[in-house]
Amino acid sequence: MELATIERYRQFLEVNDYSASTIALYIRTISDLQEPRLPGSPALLVEFVDQSLLQKKNILSDSNFKSARAALMQFFFMITGKRFKDFRKTLYPQDQYEPLMEQFADYCSEFLHLSNTVILASIRDVRRFLITVAPDIEKVSWSMITAQDIVKFLGNECSNLCPASAGVTVTAIRRFFRFLRHNDVITHPSVFTLPLSTPNWSKNSSLPVVLSAEERTSLDDYKFPESKTGYRDRAILYCFTELGLRCCEVAALCITDIRWNQGTIVIRKTKTRIARELPMSEKLGLALEDYVIRSRPKDLGNPLFFKYCSRGTMLPATTECIRGIIRRIFAKNSITGWHVGTHALRRSVGSDLYAAGNGLKTVADLLGHNTVSATKAYVRIDINSLRKVVSPWPERGMA
Repeated sequence: MELATIERYRQFLEVNDYSASTIALYIRTISDLQEPRLPGSPALLVEFVDQSLLQKKNILSDSNFKSARAALMQFFFMITGKRFKDFRKTLYPQDQYEPLMEQFADYCSEFLHLSNTVILASIRDVRRFLITVAPDIEKVSWSMITAQDIVKFLGNECSNLCPASAGVTVTAIRRFFRFLRHNDVITHPSVFTLPLSTPNWSKNSSLPVVLSAEERTSLDDYKFPESKTGYRDRAILYCFTELGLRCCEVAALCITDIRWNQGTIVIRKTKTRIARELPMSEKLGLALEDYVIRSRPKDLGNPLFFKYCSRGTMLPATTECIRGIIRRIFAKNSITGWHVGTHALRRSVGSDLYAAGNGLKTVADLLGHNTVSATKAYVRIDINSLRKVVSPWPERGMA
């Protein structure tokens, strides 16, 4: 690369407030590359970036390759004033699956009320499946695609996935066929008989998807330190083990969500965007009471849980903070494995409730799952029936 181009790139990064270390890293990335031909032509520059990335991929580690890719994206933006990914899309015709995927995305958003992250992941999985089974979407007969085709796809294309990820892929494909049925497209009934539990075709089907009895006992017996973080961490853990909440739901809890007199807690930031009110067990209620009285900062505002920042300041806890707390608790209890995460606790709660004889409807209400039908996208929670699931919160007179 010519010195004048390198110096121009350095100034561009400085103007955009990149740190000195990042600038040095990006400069090293482009320095050994050839000067691009006709840099004024964005189309030729795309070819230059693609060839450079291919060259870098063969010699760099994954982390260094990501940095190199970011450096070249910024280099392209400096030269053209256009975002690389956006401009590249204009060079190629829309793929044959795009119109159908747009309709599928609308269905997931407006009818199922799924988050953008889940929708994008579903589209990714479904697109991979369609490329395999429907190379020409204009000639596909949806009624001819069976459960066996999905099983074969998982075995050939997704054999490296853990059971949980394989289950997510199956769920996405089933969701797509429900979308087709919703639009009066005839589909093969076997697709909807696929199990959502750990499938036999999974490479690691013997791995657990819930915590073992020994691991749950270890968590129950764990002695938290009598400190601000100790009281906080215990209350956070019990939000998972007693109610099976999602990580984002715990992070979004507010002090005003706790209804002490009623012995309930309101979960507002839900995956389905529908708030639900759950009864607190005595164990969870006492843990929250200890935390609020002994640990929670008075000036935190409405958010329930806090995290420490630099210089000892306290801010509202984030999803990443909550996830890190659970992982540290797992590590202290020697709980290891691919399944070690907050969702392992959620699956464990659901499995225990179902194994205890509770109906799937009651378990779904507690966990906040969305029951989809032609006329109903979700179900309401019956607080009275849920009180039979968890131990009661003792009557109190506190406000």
